[in-house]
Amino acid sequence: MTFSKARARKRFLSDFLSAVALLCIGNIAVAAPERVITTGHSVTELVLALGAGDSLIAVDSSTRLPADFKKVPVVGYYRQLPVEGLLAQNPQVLIGGEHMGPPNTLTLLQNSGVKIVRLPEAQDGKQLIANIARLSEVLERPADSVTKYVEHQLQSLNSARASLLVAPRILFVRAQEGRGLKAAGTDTSPDSLIRMAGGVNAVAFSGYKQLSDEALIELRPDWILFSSDQEAQLKGGTALLEWQPLLKLTPAGKNGAFFSVDGFALLGGMGLASLNEARKLNEKFARN
Repeated sequence: MTFSKARARKRFLSDFLSAVALLCIGNIAVAAPERVITTGHSVTELVLALGAGDSLIAVDSSTRLPADFKKVPVVGYYRQLPVEGLLAQNPQVLIGGEHMGPPNTLTLLQNSGVKIVRLPEAQDGKQLIANIARLSEVLERPADSVTKYVEHQLQSLNSARASLLVAPRILFVRAQEGRGLKAAGTDTSPDSLIRMAGGVNAVAFSGYKQLSDEALIELRPDWILFSSDQEAQLKGGTALLEWQPLLKLTPAGKNGAFFSVDGFALLGGMGLASLNEARKLNEKFARN
């Protein structure tokens, strides 16, 4: 082999290796995003649990960040996200639940080069673990410790449910004075929480529906739950008895069995906060 041919071959090999190195670097940059926006509290808490807080550059208004976490911009609400506000943060990835939107915002972001990741809202432990696995892939962060923690919590809750002698009837309500009560039925986050804690939803319809006065008695709830954002308004539950006196005839009304659920545990499907809240609720059931 002549000297010129050897030099050409060496140059080709050098160029080839450089190209491979650049390709690898490019793949790493795509696989491990450094600028992430999350929407929905349950999604954000999973991202933080996976150790990707250093990549988080903004959240939506439904997210509660830890008190000691860095300050990041709050950009809209997950159902009504503003295109301009999001693009101003120069994100690589936007992560949220299936109700994240509106659709035209997501389309415009995608056309601008932002990767959109939408996770199904977890209604059970299986989907929660699947969401953790998906986020682990997107963020290139190991999921073993988070998955094991969730599995342990689910197993513990399963044992706690089995130890209940009777599954209590639970009614989750949203209420306003003079406007009656709306109850959470199936296919809602409160329903998932109720089942996870070992209770039975007192209503069988899907979604949220207004309750008639007759239904309040017929449902016979043992416990009445409401979101923490209404705790002051509902005076810990006593205001419900003032607004709807018929509730006094129910087991919950007679026993003052009200429970304020952490509102963030109800946002975006089942998450880590939901597991913690289910445990608290189960302990309430077990003591009564």
